[in-house]
Amino acid sequence: MYRKWLLALVLLVVLFHASAEGITASKAESPPAQQEKGMEDIKYTSVQFTSPEKDTQEAVQAAPSSDGYKKVAENNGYVLYVDEKSLALKIQDKKSGYVWNSGLEDNREYRLNKTWRDLAQSAITVTYTDRKGKLRTEGILTNKTKPKIKKKGNGFSATVNLPQAKISLELVVELKEDGIAVSIPDEKIKESKRTKLISLKLYPFLGAVNENEIDGYMFIPDGSGALIRYQKGGKKADAPFSAAIYGSDQGFQRNRGNQEDIIPVQQIKMPVFGAVHGVKENGFVAVVEKGYEHGEILAYPAGVSTDINWVTSQFHYRHEYYQPTSKKMNGINVYQKNRNPFDVEVRYMFLSGPQADYVGMAKRYQRYLIDSGNLKRKQDRADVRLEFLGSEGKKGLLWDSTIPMTKVEDLPGYVEELKENGVDDMFVVYKGWSKGGLTGTLPAKFPFERKLGSKDDVKNTIVKLEKAKVPIYFYTDYTIAYQGARKFSGTKDVAKKISSETISFQEKGKTAFYLSPAKSLSMAKKDSNEYKDYGMSNLAVDSSGNTLFSDFSKGNQSPRANTMKSYNDIFGILSKNVGGLSLYEPNVYAFGETDRYLDIPMYSSNYVFETDTVPFLQIVLKGYVPYYAPFSNFFSDSDNEVLRLIDYGAYPSFLLTSEPPHLLAKTPSRDVYTSEFRIWKDNIIEQYKIVKDTLALVEGEEITGRHIPEAGISEVTYSNGKTIIVNYTGKIYRSHGIEVPAKGFAVADRGDKE
Repeated sequence: MYRKWLLALVLLVVLFHASAEGITASKAESPPAQQEKGMEDIKYTSVQFTSPEKDTQEAVQAAPSSDGYKKVAENNGYVLYVDEKSLALKIQDKKSGYVWNSGLEDNREYRLNKTWRDLAQSAITVTYTDRKGKLRTEGILTNKTKPKIKKKGNGFSATVNLPQAKISLELVVELKEDGIAVSIPDEKIKESKRTKLISLKLYPFLGAVNENEIDGYMFIPDGSGALIRYQKGGKKADAPFSAAIYGSDQGFQRNRGNQEDIIPVQQIKMPVFGAVHGVKENGFVAVVEKGYEHGEILAYPAGVSTDINWVTSQFHYRHEYYQPTSKKMNGINVYQKNRNPFDVEVRYMFLSGPQADYVGMAKRYQRYLIDSGNLKRKQDRADVRLEFLGSEGKKGLLWDSTIPMTKVEDLPGYVEELKENGVDDMFVVYKGWSKGGLTGTLPAKFPFERKLGSKDDVKNTIVKLEKAKVPIYFYTDYTIAYQGARKFSGTKDVAKKISSETISFQEKGKTAFYLSPAKSLSMAKKDSNEYKDYGMSNLAVDSSGNTLFSDFSKGNQSPRANTMKSYNDIFGILSKNVGGLSLYEPNVYAFGETDRYLDIPMYSSNYVFETDTVPFLQIVLKGYVPYYAPFSNFFSDSDNEVLRLIDYGAYPSFLLTSEPPHLLAKTPSRDVYTSEFRIWKDNIIEQYKIVKDTLALVEGEEITGRHIPEAGISEVTYSNGKTIIVNYTGKIYRSHGIEVPAKGFAVADRGDKE
């Protein structure tokens, strides 16, 4: 049997720091046996958790020399200096005196060869192909290029001519209220006929740190978020972190094989990175404002290539791809003939004092998204997602069949059962409702699968759930098309790679394609009327919010930026003509269109050089878009995972069916091994009660701080003054009059409202 949580709510009235007003604590009835301290420390200081900061950090020295640099701009907060030879920058924080350096100090020795030293000091480094097609690199210092600098606004512009690459471009640096913006206008890039620009790095060593000379870390947007702490030699990694913003562009990748046995790498959903020099002292968060369609995030820990930690973005003007030269798919790797046209712009926003940590980075990025209109406050209610599988297709010897798993008329009964047991707030996602089941029917959505009910059954179910004040979202997708499905042409409607192949992949034993963005947009317009005809007013859209690719179909090409626009147009059409949208793992450009964020990543990718997992994405969203964790059915460690929900502010989710999941054993959904509502009902009730004891107290509130006082303990502060304390460990945690049970939590009202 599944372990059941018995919760006891205890009100403790204590005085601590003179401002504590109330504490609520909860624990399991029988705490697990305590582990040995050594083993526990190892677990809770692993990359899957966030480590405590050092008790004693040496203050970071404030002012490296600016000798040889020219002052070019100043505002209320910062002074900008430039080295006219390398275009290296120094940016001084006038309040703290701290100076940010884009390169290395000239009066120091580093274990770098000339190539790496040139990369570190040069504002711009390009990779290009020479007349023989060989890859080469060149920076401003490689051949002692002499940039031509001009005063421009509150900063400068510089014309750079790289003689070896025979490439010229313009760099623009502008001092902003809270940092700098650096950019490369596409219209100013000039190439020769015999050399081709491949990629470019812009101020790659801004904020770089030699080994562990400074306490701090680099931040990368891997999964929920990850830190790479500065260490001497770092962990034994032989490659840097390198990930394309919004995932790899399948328009240039080789078709994927069967993905069932491959653990996918977490996709970059936000074009951000950052660095901290002394926690709570100095930091920055950088946002790739332009060029992200062809950008990637790079992070080199000390020990990978050099002794220096550095994090940056890189931009690809030409992508490499595999070009088949025969029907047997023999071929060669080549680069794009034409350069991708885009401007580059990266905004560095500096942080100081209490804001100089990953929480401060997330809060600054949150404000950036709000100001740009990409993050809007949606209704936030602490609830639970109930995702029901309606039906699935099963391949037969002569013909395929459909396995009904949950009839649509079953849903109101399940909702009523939960309400009778105190679950008042929930919403339903109904998937696999199209004729033929969950897989194999897309892109066709209608008609409704007759084994699940009639059109009247659908309408009656919607009405009953509306009376119960439980929204129902109908699952759909505007990216995927399955081979053999209806309502699309395999030659006209499927997206093409630059090599002219269709974009396809194997998924759960089936061949799937990406639809062309034009076809997806056309279908969304037509489907809107069908949704309304069935009375459907909310949709849960998979794939389309997290999939971005270039389509090279003849006569109807769609670069990645156009695909992004097409998907946002689809979301706009569905929102206007149908109703509310929930999106699965959407990228940041779709945040504004989603009412609920489904399947939010709760971990990083656990790369060997990563030291901590942090809830950066959750901090950005909290208070604006409610988000839901992956299904609790499949938790490997239920105790820790439920505590992580509380720590990260995420609401629980369950994948459910009426019928036993063994019926799915020979279908594409064979990985669903436990889903029956009658089995999971008690767990739903228990997790809902836990959420109500904690996250319901901070509905609509923002996360303002997160502190790790010791390994396995997390204290999360919200804008209404509530602090939620999570104890992952097997022993009682006591601090300032608070007692948090082993594998439990407590809520304190400290009154320090934002």
